[in-house]
Amino acid sequence: MKSDTATESALAYTREELVAGIRARNDWAWRAMAERYEPLLRWIARRFGLSAQDAEDAIQLTWLRCLEHSDQLIDADKLDGWLATICRRECIRLASARREVLLTDLEMVRLIDGRPGESDPSAEVALRDQCSRLHDAIMALPARQRMVLVELLKREEESYLDLARRLGLPVGSIGPTRQRAVTRLRLDPRIADVASQFSDRQLQARSA
Repeated sequence: MKSDTATESALAYTREELVAGIRARNDWAWRAMAERYEPLLRWIARRFGLSAQDAEDAIQLTWLRCLEHSDQLIDADKLDGWLATICRRECIRLASARREVLLTDLEMVRLIDGRPGESDPSAEVALRDQCSRLHDAIMALPARQRMVLVELLKREEESYLDLARRLGLPVGSIGPTRQRAVTRLRLDPRIADVASQFSDRQLQARSA
């Protein structure tokens, strides 16, 4: 736990002073920024449900990206939002990377219209092949689209509002992100034979 003295030292600097110090690559500015904003970054990581190790990685990667792109930080009033955006992107990337198996066949089939419980062995083999290719197509989606689509399919009872709060995303972004993901899947040549059957009616019907 950081001492009260360290916290007071970090708060002694204005945002303008921090930004100027960061752009000048001054050590004191980086230390002060870490002391002031690390609690915010940890809160964001927890909202994504990351493990303690992944949360630590997300925070360290946030500082690294900040260092790499410090020349882009011009408006001191946007420092908080800039750091939060970087951290969310790293959390999304880590959360997606840790999911070796995103969805079960049953969950993926929810994207396909008119799929009764068929008992014909040949139909079951074809369906497993389609699910395998669909899994690969979902894995190829941009990180945020993949995460939102997977969470919607895995948590059928969760509203957009609850999902947005848990993922740390604006509630108004869930629907458009879902639609972009489904549109991209429909255009993926790996699943051209089932793309016309895609339906996101179940996902659209949720109460926000």
